[in-house]
Amino acid sequence: MSSTTTIVLGLGATGYSCIRHLAGRDRVLAFDTRRHPPFLDAVRRDHPEVAILSGRDWRRALSAAHRLVVSPGIALDHCLVSSARAAGVALASDIELFLEAVRTEGSPAPVIGVTGTNGKSTVAALVGELLAASGADIGVGGNLGTPALDLLAEGRDGYVLELSSFQLERLQRPGLAVASVLNVSPDHLDRYPSLDSYAASKRRIYAGAEWTVYDGRDPRTAPAADMAAIALHEHPRWRLDGEDLVIDGHRLPAAILSLKGRHNHCNALAAAAIAHQAGTDAVAQADTLTAFRGLPHRSATVAEIDGAAYVDDSKATNVGACLAALEGFGNGMANIVLIAGGDAKGASFGALADAVGRHVSRLVLLGRDADRLAQALGHVAEVVPASDMRAAVRLAQERARPGDIVLLSPACASFDMYANFQARGDDFAAAVRALAGSTEAAR
Repeated sequence: MSSTTTIVLGLGATGYSCIRHLAGRDRVLAFDTRRHPPFLDAVRRDHPEVAILSGRDWRRALSAAHRLVVSPGIALDHCLVSSARAAGVALASDIELFLEAVRTEGSPAPVIGVTGTNGKSTVAALVGELLAASGADIGVGGNLGTPALDLLAEGRDGYVLELSSFQLERLQRPGLAVASVLNVSPDHLDRYPSLDSYAASKRRIYAGAEWTVYDGRDPRTAPAADMAAIALHEHPRWRLDGEDLVIDGHRLPAAILSLKGRHNHCNALAAAAIAHQAGTDAVAQADTLTAFRGLPHRSATVAEIDGAAYVDDSKATNVGACLAALEGFGNGMANIVLIAGGDAKGASFGALADAVGRHVSRLVLLGRDADRLAQALGHVAEVVPASDMRAAVRLAQERARPGDIVLLSPACASFDMYANFQARGDDFAAAVRALAGSTEAAR
């Protein structure tokens, strides 16, 4: 075993992936502030050689440690991280460990990175599909699904990582083959002092990148001027034009995409551009592009009841994501009944007012910050409070007309009521299916 001692801080999925990766390479210690973190039992069962530290062990462990691997959910100004810095312990992250491992291979596989406030999971997954369609063995994960370190495998032709701002703020120079910032809108302002500092953390993805893709309409997404780039919507060969996607100069009708909503058409365009920069002919893979149906809880249609579509966009955990969904599905004639609310994470809701006024007939609100949403938006749409998701779905059905969309797009995190956004979306889907059943039975 190496003489290097590494402390892994955080025993969630990412921390556990770090322990699995480092086991046999380093002497590994682990610490979590929670009494029973998610992967504590797995560490004790599968890696009994890893010492689980208690609070009283922390300072003594720091004196022997060479580096601290910090899980992305832990802020860099956390007192434990600050104490490690003060003790001269180097900081690292799972993505840094992943990139080191890839670069030590005989023929390093290219790594593609995708970030942005919204759409990054959908785009990363679709890029992976486009590359795989050309016959490549591609690992897809990171902030999305599988932790990056668990993707490592001999013979991989490449990797596509969804990267959060929390992951990027720990990296000095990612050096990716293709890097993309899709968009930037207010989010995580409980952790960042300003929108500009949040955007700067996103743009760290560009450091050392060979190729970049960004939104030419949004300067917060732009790389340095001297970097090779596709500026989406600004470049004549890469844009939306009316009801068409222009992909490398070729037109593709948006109507044939399985992904619905203009925001998702932007996601498809971005994925095609990233795959193109990675060496895949996106035009030749048009069948893959059009067949991709998206990911669960991201603008996913659950059912149609009395002519109204019920759409699960629970992943919309911030104002920008909700705004994108409203603009993507709205027709300017109040065709949306919106279910929103939860934990706002310090964000304000004023940016939603115009879109809600144009697209929303009724706003059904639940969760911790429902009152704040009502105060910000009650002047532009009818507001109805709901005690829980089943009540919210019933209240939405009361107002929905044939052709309307009942949209769960909360503009908030879920942790005030649910374990995660997936559980919230599942609850919405269950409530919709129960409503569909009772509606059918009443006929």
